[in-house]
Amino acid sequence: MLREDRRGFPDTDFPADGIDTIARAARWARDHYRDREAIIEGTRRLTFDQYIGMASAVAKGLIAAGLEIGDRVAIWAPNSIDFALATVGTYMAGAVLVPVNTRFKAPEVDFIVRQARIKFAFAAEEFLTMRYADVLAGLWPDESERPRIVRLGAAGGDSLSQFLADGALLDDEALNARVALIGADDIASILFTSGTTGRPKGAMLRHGAIVRGYWTFSGAVGVREGDRYLCSNPFFHAFGLMAGLLASLMRGAAIYPMAVFSAERALEIIERERITFFPGPPTVFQELLKSYQSGRRDISSLRASVIGATTLPAPLIRAMYDRLGFEEIHSPYGFTEGTALATVTIAPDSREIVATTAGLPLPGIDVRVVRPDGSLAAPGEVGEIVVGGWNQMAGYLDPVTGGVIDGSERPDMHSGDLGELDEDGYLRVRGRIKDMFIAGGFNVYPAEVEACLEEMPQVESAAVVAMPDRRLGEVGCAFIVSAPGQQVTEAEISAWCRERIANFKVPRAVVFVSELPMNATGKVAKAELSKRVPMQQGSSGENDY
Repeated sequence: MLREDRRGFPDTDFPADGIDTIARAARWARDHYRDREAIIEGTRRLTFDQYIGMASAVAKGLIAAGLEIGDRVAIWAPNSIDFALATVGTYMAGAVLVPVNTRFKAPEVDFIVRQARIKFAFAAEEFLTMRYADVLAGLWPDESERPRIVRLGAAGGDSLSQFLADGALLDDEALNARVALIGADDIASILFTSGTTGRPKGAMLRHGAIVRGYWTFSGAVGVREGDRYLCSNPFFHAFGLMAGLLASLMRGAAIYPMAVFSAERALEIIERERITFFPGPPTVFQELLKSYQSGRRDISSLRASVIGATTLPAPLIRAMYDRLGFEEIHSPYGFTEGTALATVTIAPDSREIVATTAGLPLPGIDVRVVRPDGSLAAPGEVGEIVVGGWNQMAGYLDPVTGGVIDGSERPDMHSGDLGELDEDGYLRVRGRIKDMFIAGGFNVYPAEVEACLEEMPQVESAAVVAMPDRRLGEVGCAFIVSAPGQQVTEAEISAWCRERIANFKVPRAVVFVSELPMNATGKVAKAELSKRVPMQQGSSGENDY
């Protein structure tokens, strides 16, 4: 359903003509916000003039090193100013950014950098007890075949400062000529999917879609010039990279990168720096609420947030408004192949809409829900979410040739996600198709069951996975984290669910855990939970359904 009548949707056109690549957007931001603070990390503070000036030096260093438009540059590092400089510099040189998950181990990194055929890399000297640059270098025992590796946070010949000094020898005209050659349809980033259905695949995202998308998205969620944007979402992920680093750049907001989230540290930064914009997954705000005590920290500057998750616990949303003091909370939906853009709620939407939907489509993006036979689902009927429009990727990275496969001419993208559209076109996400299970012939959507469980006052968070059952095939197993200071029994959980959802959806086993396993982007690692379900059930009872 294409919603061209998007109510109250703010400016969707970039305020200057010809700003259709990240390189040109960065230069426009330097001119437009020159003396504003752009990025702050500890005592290190850069204005937009300094930030883009140093990123330009990175770009010149890459050009001097022989990189051409379309060459791939990996970055394996935590959130930092150096990460931002390397990223924007890569885009300005016309090279393709390949960010690498900071939780990955050597074999996972090896797969990605070889698939992407990287020609250059920026790597942290050390993070989370791992020496990233050394690990990356070790993937090429033959130094003659090794891409050049610049060590972030180091000193000496391979350091970023030395690399910048080398780049300073190149004149500005060489960079100007390079920026002029970069086109809106050129690939800006290759973001590797999480690999839930096999090995990760590299989604190839265009400059033009990123600029259009995140100018529009940032306006929709209320990022303003002069905002103070705290970003603990990792820059290697679309949420941190595009909705964070690039959105703040384009909108003139000062971004505060956090390498590792800590609730106490976040509260200290919010108070000291008067943070106004703070996005994150639900786990971030659950931890923040545990640590926050009214009156102990002044967090009254907080104005807006974006909270990304398949389902949002309604009590958490209420607490973010009422206890943390947010004026606006936005709930989006997107996936990597669609430049991580599809729908979002905006300021006029009610708390109920924010807590229960992912909003309406962004202008020019078509969002439909289809049945297995491809026909359109009726309002309120669950089916696969299909997205089409200017946001779609160029295609996947071909692991054999390094080129593009399966991409740009497709009319739409099948998300693999389940959802439903209501009569007004608001999207409700019901989870992954692979997460859905069939209990006694009935479809069960874990996201719906989790939402029910998280409404229970004694439950802080919940995750539901399928569990084998001899009679019914599969039934639900709920992993529960109790709310602080609360105790709850399996019987109480079952009774709560039976009053609110159909019997076939009620979990048949409950496992209490101190915390849910998370991946680096704050999503529950359900594959890990599936390994921890109890043994196969003998029978769930003859009259359950």
